Amino acid sequence: MDEQTITKVTLDDVLISQHIQDKDASVKFKDRRFSQWNENYLLYRDKVITNRLTQRQAINVPIIRETIQTWISKIDEAPILKFETRDRGNKAGNGEIILNELWLYYFDYLKLDLLDNMEKKIVGLQGRVFKKWGFAQNKIFCDVIDPFDIDIDPKCNSLDLESANYIIHKNIFKSLRQILANKSYSEKAKSELKIYLDTKQGLIACAETREAYDEKMERLSKLGVDNYDEFRASDVLVDINESYKLIWNEKENRFVRNLIVIAADKVVLYNKPLKEAIGIERLPIVSWASDPDLNDIWSDGIADSVRTFNKICNIYISQDLENRSYRNFGMYFFNTLNGIFQPRSLDPKPFGMYGVPGNPEEMVKQMKIEPLGDTAAQIEWLKNLIQSSVAQTPTERGVTEKGNATLGEIQLSLKQSTGRNTVVAKNYRTAWKESGLIFYDLLNANFRGVFRLYKKASNGEYRSKDIVATDWQNPAGYEVKVVIKSEKDADDDFDLKKLAYIKNSFQANPTAIKIAKEKELKLLGWTDEEIQQVMQGEMQSQMPVSQTTTNPLSENNLIEK
Repeated sequence: MDEQTITKVTLDDVLISQHIQDKDASVKFKDRRFSQWNENYLLYRDKVITNRLTQRQAINVPIIRETIQTWISKIDEAPILKFETRDRGNKAGNGEIILNELWLYYFDYLKLDLLDNMEKKIVGLQGRVFKKWGFAQNKIFCDVIDPFDIDIDPKCNSLDLESANYIIHKNIFKSLRQILANKSYSEKAKSELKIYLDTKQGLIACAETREAYDEKMERLSKLGVDNYDEFRASDVLVDINESYKLIWNEKENRFVRNLIVIAADKVVLYNKPLKEAIGIERLPIVSWASDPDLNDIWSDGIADSVRTFNKICNIYISQDLENRSYRNFGMYFFNTLNGIFQPRSLDPKPFGMYGVPGNPEEMVKQMKIEPLGDTAAQIEWLKNLIQSSVAQTPTERGVTEKGNATLGEIQLSLKQSTGRNTVVAKNYRTAWKESGLIFYDLLNANFRGVFRLYKKASNGEYRSKDIVATDWQNPAGYEVKVVIKSEKDADDDFDLKKLAYIKNSFQANPTAIKIAKEKELKLLGWTDEEIQQVMQGEMQSQMPVSQTTTNPLSENNLIEK
């Protein structure tokens, strides 16, 4: 065995040892949250764990579900990302249009609107969500990661994932045949993995991996997730961990983040700098929280503020139902006369008469079950506490205001409640901007070949254009602008009012009127081609048709299918 092989094995051993220590440190810091996350999920899914003392009836008041769904509706829909070129000129402008069309394609292809709703629900239930971007088979991919499957440096700055010494995506279950077929993995490491799995320790590890996989499927099943087993019983399952870890690079004299793929905590299948592995140095994972904490990456979610109130309401309703049921049973005590009297069982029927040997008043007495006090007021009080803790008014939750509240008071209440969630909107907006930057970097580094885009023309027909990387790439790069739909609608409404003022104040100025009309059509969402046609018809008798910048995706520049 030569010196290079000895050095490599030693380095791999060190990486594996550090990897195990990293996971242990993360789990010790995070395991306090597991029971809370599971309980939040169960209450959200109307699944109640009963007990013999406080709640013996499987009844759930869907307070967590109502609260989170209302909270999600306040954050708004998935934002609109706009890529703005830093360069000037027609080519840069055309590239900006093409890049934005590529984003719109991937937004639909990746179903980012559905992933966005899933992200918000995870944040509401668990406080934080993680989303991983990547590039495979010449296309961008995006996955939402279960927080159970993320191990992260406890010392990480909650507002900057790049500050984490390591981030580990674990519980990636792959069959041995999938691993052996992956050409990017080290052939030597794959051979070592096969040898290890044939040992006693390897067989135990495989059994534990299968057990961990089954437990994950069982947990998802209990949470109401219907999933299918994508692995056959004969497959040998291996737990794959992807570690994004800072490693000291002697050549560059700085810490560089590496992508390290480790199988069964025993074999390093892959270890390369991110730049070499995925084409970019930026960490391809985005995370955001509803209420970030300076000292705790695993901050509380909306459900954590509601969980205790939800459980108390469940106890109240459960005990009320049980009390009502027991009172309706009509249970009786009877005097056995020291065991002499043993009444036979009687079938109840209307106007039935049943004889007993002696005075019935002395021998039979109905069991007295006192009714519980009215808990409606207590439940209402608890719900009011919940509303104040999560900044939701009764109007937002679909509850009619009591009393003679004026329209102005209701609008003011809604405005104040919306304003209290601006912190969430800021974190949400920042995460989407990071996603846009990662999307551009991955596309810029990995896009190859020809990509065909389709666009609907003004006549309703779809046109296509073949795109290559040079059509949108430029050295100056792009800025990413995040536009929240509700804010855009409010800004557009205000801009329309300003344009109406301009048109009224400059009625004798045809240039001002022309520009104002063009901006109005732009705010209404008309395309450049449609605006150009309208303005040409409007100004035909007054001035010659002006030449506009050619749109690379315009009807005249696209090839029919």
